[in-house]
Amino acid sequence: MAAKQKSRPTYAEIAKLAGVSEATVSRVLNGDTKVDTDRIAAVNMAVENLGYKKHRAAAALASGRTGLIAVVIDDDLSVFQDPFWGAITNGISRVLMEHEMQTLLLVAPLEKLDSPVAQYLQRGEVDGAIFLQLHKDSLIKLLAKQNLPLVVNGTPHTSNPFSYVDSDNAGGAFAAVRHLVEKGRKTIAMITGDLDNTAAEQRLDGYLAACQELGLPKVKGLVAEGDWSREAGIQHAQNLMQKHPDLDAIFCSNDVMALGAIAAILEAGKSVPEDIAVIGFDDSYLAQNSHPGLTSVRQDIVGLGMEAANMILALVHGDEVHSEILPCELVIRETA
Repeated sequence: MAAKQKSRPTYAEIAKLAGVSEATVSRVLNGDTKVDTDRIAAVNMAVENLGYKKHRAAAALASGRTGLIAVVIDDDLSVFQDPFWGAITNGISRVLMEHEMQTLLLVAPLEKLDSPVAQYLQRGEVDGAIFLQLHKDSLIKLLAKQNLPLVVNGTPHTSNPFSYVDSDNAGGAFAAVRHLVEKGRKTIAMITGDLDNTAAEQRLDGYLAACQELGLPKVKGLVAEGDWSREAGIQHAQNLMQKHPDLDAIFCSNDVMALGAIAAILEAGKSVPEDIAVIGFDDSYLAQNSHPGLTSVRQDIVGLGMEAANMILALVHGDEVHSEILPCELVIRETA
């Protein structure tokens, strides 16, 4: 005779063990963040001790939620050549998993509102969306009208009140240029990211502000617009060295382009940093493991993801949130 299967713990059993009401158990298991943290901890401990497993489909029906948060990157899969995207997605997933929510990663160009990803987001199949990269605001404006909770990584182009999380891009760029000036560099170029991206714009603003405030001579042609890729770093560094024989420093909008610039400098028979110093931005694992070690502006990439996830969870549960700007820090290594 087969052994009788152990029955699934009830809300009443969980409530009794946790010392709370059944209503509180229901709220906690459905992800209500307004419950007192001590009660959440008590319910979670009781759930673990009783071996309760949430039935996701039933919970979704009961709450009217899907348990899914879309993480959207307005680009193609080549973006993952930059470790930034994996790190920020890791931060998001870490927080969502703690709240028994699932991450749905959507990577595709979103130039048109009738694209498959745009249409999917409009069908109400996710509880909210985090946009990690967005070149135009038309889609989030449309989704906002449909009351889909939204968080944007990076300051939006529009003045509409979207919740966002960002780094102090301008401040980080200013610190990089100031360090180069303190090291005696005078002809400092910059390779930006694509300038329809607000992070690239803000880093350029910080570079220009530092050049002006620190009294660097105005030289035409020291700013080159890249696309965040290693190839852009190589090409623009080659062009800058050719046009400016006295070039003695390059600041890049990310680590990937900075490493491309270093490759071009070394290929030209010059040394880093003796002839040309190089600073990147992100302080990704590429900077931490490069040879020579790449001086880079550190932004808390995982922290950006975690903050975005906490914000979207709060919005899903009807709470108010405030946009956040996280500080940056210059990490000095061998290249500058």
